[in-house]
Amino acid sequence: MVPSDDSSNEGSGQILSQAERAAQKLSSEETERKIKDIVRLALASELRKVPLKRDEITRKVLHEHSRAFTVVMNKARERLRDIFGMDLVELPAKEKKAVTSSGTTRRGGANKDKSSSSKSYALQNILPQKLRDTDLIQWDRNGEQETMGLLTVILSLIHVNGRVLSDDQLRHYFRTLYLENNPKFELDKLLPNFVKQGYLDKQKSGFADSSSQAPEREHVEYRWGPRAKIEMPEENLCGFIKSVYGDDVPSDIIKQIERASGISDGK
Repeated sequence: MVPSDDSSNEGSGQILSQAERAAQKLSSEETERKIKDIVRLALASELRKVPLKRDEITRKVLHEHSRAFTVVMNKARERLRDIFGMDLVELPAKEKKAVTSSGTTRRGGANKDKSSSSKSYALQNILPQKLRDTDLIQWDRNGEQETMGLLTVILSLIHVNGRVLSDDQLRHYFRTLYLENNPKFELDKLLPNFVKQGYLDKQKSGFADSSSQAPEREHVEYRWGPRAKIEMPEENLCGFIKSVYGDDVPSDIIKQIERASGISDGK
């Protein structure tokens, strides 16, 4: 017998109905309190720039009502969208490093198991662009604007280098941009923070080749982290790169970016 095309939808509906039955065991007051608790957890996690894990929601909010997760979570997301203009979305699963038969990492090559789930969440800004362009927040406080600007530069460099950039290459770019000795941008402090916050994915791939007598050291590569993928749409990144050129932006800049990132085959 040929399986129905709606089998996956039926499975999702069955999970939802189980969650609905579990949610019915909660009073309206309990449900409201748990919605507010999830909203508070999400905002606190965003402030600390750490992902909100499903286990944490279950442990701190749902307790013995873990089966009601889907229903309560959806209501919390609705509350966040309506009041704060943000959605609580699941972060993409981390990409697995793709290695060639010779043992080296393939340029831009990383595999992601489509069936895997990160079970981690972060807030995503869903405000219309015209509201984002309004000076609602003082981004320059505590150097936030400078730090995020630097992060955007790093993400752009990773993107146009086949979506993967070695630590050595990154430091070379910093020297080229005269940022290496800038006390505001200490890579050894900023990079671990970006990794911890989920903006960068740091992977180690054996040891760097060296023809000198210097001791061997681990070869470190950086890719976009899960948070970067939900906070930095590709069209926004292209807009940032175009702005760097100013009035001299090439007419085929989008195609150049696609070729450099490995999206296009160059034709």
